[in-house]
Amino acid sequence: MESIKLIIWDLDDTFWTGTLSEEGIVPIEGNIELIKFLSYRGIMNSISSKNNFEKAKAKLLELNIWEYFVFPQINWNPKGNNVQQIIASAQLRPANVLFLDDNHLNLAEVEFYNKGIHVKDPDFITEIKKHHAFKGKDDSELSRLKQYKILEKKEKEKEHFSDNLHFLESSDIQLAIIDDINPITERIHELINRTNQLNYTKKRMGKDELNLLIGNSAYECKAVKVKDRFGEYGIVGFYALHKKKNHLEHFLFSCRSMNIGVEQYMYAKLNFPLVSRVGDVTIELNSEENPHWIKEVHDWTQNLQNSSSTSTKILLKGACDLKQMAHYLSYKNLEIGTEYNDVNQNNHPIPKAHTEILLQSESLDKESKNELIASIPFLDKNVFESQVFSNNYDILVYSLLIDYTLDLYQSKTSGIKIPYESYSDFVNESKDEFVARCKKHEFKHMDEAFYDFFSTKYDFVGQINEEKLIKNLEIIRKKVNRPIIFINGAEVDTPIANKSEYQKARKRHEKMNAALEQFCNSHNDTYILDVRDFISEADINHSIRHYKRLVYENMAEALISKIEDINQNSLERNEFDFQLKRTLKIFRSSIKDFAKIILARASSLL
Repeated sequence: MESIKLIIWDLDDTFWTGTLSEEGIVPIEGNIELIKFLSYRGIMNSISSKNNFEKAKAKLLELNIWEYFVFPQINWNPKGNNVQQIIASAQLRPANVLFLDDNHLNLAEVEFYNKGIHVKDPDFITEIKKHHAFKGKDDSELSRLKQYKILEKKEKEKEHFSDNLHFLESSDIQLAIIDDINPITERIHELINRTNQLNYTKKRMGKDELNLLIGNSAYECKAVKVKDRFGEYGIVGFYALHKKKNHLEHFLFSCRSMNIGVEQYMYAKLNFPLVSRVGDVTIELNSEENPHWIKEVHDWTQNLQNSSSTSTKILLKGACDLKQMAHYLSYKNLEIGTEYNDVNQNNHPIPKAHTEILLQSESLDKESKNELIASIPFLDKNVFESQVFSNNYDILVYSLLIDYTLDLYQSKTSGIKIPYESYSDFVNESKDEFVARCKKHEFKHMDEAFYDFFSTKYDFVGQINEEKLIKNLEIIRKKVNRPIIFINGAEVDTPIANKSEYQKARKRHEKMNAALEQFCNSHNDTYILDVRDFISEADINHSIRHYKRLVYENMAEALISKIEDINQNSLERNEFDFQLKRTLKIFRSSIKDFAKIILARASSLL
């Protein structure tokens, strides 16, 4: 048995005693303790169980162990495919995975569909702690578990994109090349000796050999660090290039950076040098592709250490248009905070960016918020949390596309308005159509019961009108004492299908853009990043709210320019204020001196 990196647990009569759906279960404390022990050794745990997902999750939450599992597959589907999905999500080889189950048929099925996987019955559990394959390494900060939680979050959000390229372009993948690797030789040594799937050279070496290699001037030795909008992956790659021969002695990357193009980006960055591939790899290199969705930046750790008080902190608030644009925001004095319409635990995007929700974050009491969150599956505990009114930033960048798009529904009892769906979609579909749509998108708890509840308890209001939008913006403007840059909507038709729908959206955007212009023209420190400057019919991607890659790049450049202008105006205004105060001080001093002269002259005359 090789080094095990992931254990997949069956639940009934394996992780616990008994059957959850029948007589109930009895926890096995030793297994709960073992899960935590393994996590602190950097070994992950997952679940493949034929059970009701919500009931199993509730029991695991009750046992305070749910957060230690990654990529759980709790459903009534065949376990062979479920385990295959878990391994693919974890980006591991079956040889590094152990499956535990009390049913010999399940063990045989999983082994058949996942060649090379290790399968054992529950009797093996007592041997795990002392078995050499489960040695792992100290991970007292649970860094590996945190990395897998990032992968889990990425996979869930990826489901909402029509293609992988679109998802990658929206992920804001940033890569830094580390020149001085002497402080991180421990991590490099670990990568060299533990990586397989993206290790193209597979030349294992000891620490002394590594130090000699790093000190050899014939080689260029550098490390690679990666992060994206989901989180930071740390040091994920290393290469050693023989400069004269233009040959890669080492070229390897951690599986945590798999499927985002880092290895191909670096291969292209080095101008496709010679590399003698050893053994199998998950992703082949080619001599043509250069992944455009990866942006090379300076090491952000150094940036944080060297940053000065003059850096500009911006808060980006909005939907996926800002996620796309954030990929291209690399400004050396720009610190970025974000508030997006994230996907909640029910797999549904939350309408956090709508001005109604933002204002309710302050106007509603805690009891009202909790009642809404408990009763409406497309909300969550984070929907009413916002930094906008904290003013703990320098500039607010706020996309209003959610206000442009979503309909409002008003509670018949409380009068509270909630944004949901767009252009009368919900009120125009039958219960069966609603359920089928939600099932297709795997929205949890969006079923017949919710349809009956929402259609009975809430009245359809429709999209926010121009007057109400301006009223909401007035309140926001009074509460935010920082410059605000609003992002408006496109005003183009589209040559693709459903042209009438796009024309309706275009007319809606025209009205809302006019209202936004009216508001911004009458308020100081209030600006528009006008997407109409960048978009034609050919730039639309899927819908009038989604644009092609070049548009977001141009928008990011325009935003940076606008921020620079705001900062310059602020400096000039501060300089003007300083000079005015200085002039007034001199003037007051002169008045005092003049008064003294007059009094002295008057005294002499007397």
